[in-house]
Amino acid sequence: MATFTLHVRHLVAAAVAAVSAACAPIPVGTPLNSSATATTPALMVGDSWTYRVRDAYTSIERGTERYTVDQANGGRVVLTVAPASGGEQMQVYDSQLNWLKRPATNLQEFSYNPAYPAFNFPLTPGKTWQTRLNATDPADGKSYPVRVDGTVVGWERVKVPAGEFDTLKIQRVVYFGYWVSALRGPSEIIEYEWYAPAVKQAVRREVQSRYRNILGAIGTGFVRVSSGDDGKDDGPRYIQEDWLVSELVSYSVR
Repeated sequence: MATFTLHVRHLVAAAVAAVSAACAPIPVGTPLNSSATATTPALMVGDSWTYRVRDAYTSIERGTERYTVDQANGGRVVLTVAPASGGEQMQVYDSQLNWLKRPATNLQEFSYNPAYPAFNFPLTPGKTWQTRLNATDPADGKSYPVRVDGTVVGWERVKVPAGEFDTLKIQRVVYFGYWVSALRGPSEIIEYEWYAPAVKQAVRREVQSRYRNILGAIGTGFVRVSSGDDGKDDGPRYIQEDWLVSELVSYSVR
């Protein structure tokens, strides 16, 4: 599969104030410069996390999502996801919190084989992984190639509505080969998660994607981009999709 790139907006780092070595607290957003390792969390039935979701482009709130562990045995973790809009969705993970069945970023639900490597425990700063897998749409049985390039960026202290946490920042750059004839081409996705061992989950997520605009989408409200001197479209361009940020509001774990 050809090498791909994804242009993304840089995350704004929190300002780091000067502190005394003796007793001043570490400012939120300061890298902890630690080589400590985070091991696989032991999830238990009843563990739950509630996130506030917002549109990073407009800062408009998208409501909340509550994740609850319904099953955690036999190498599988089943979570019920309840969005503010109503209804419930079941998501399935393996014992390492890698995805077996759940929606892709800005796409519908897929089943993954092998598992989509979201975390690849144990986590230690500098760890990288690259995995190729297939995503199958349960609606029609069609499968699509996926490549996930993961990196453990390092430890960071972050502040969210639920409090301040020491986290490992995970970056995933993803090529998702899902396409719809005459409508959209494959997606390029970037995902960040700030995983906090203290709560056994990410306390912050930031995801965005774009897909290849096969036909220029004239008349659909999308902008067709031309780069040739003659003004003609000389190839596929990309349509930017939602850029969403989720922050932990409350949680209950044992």
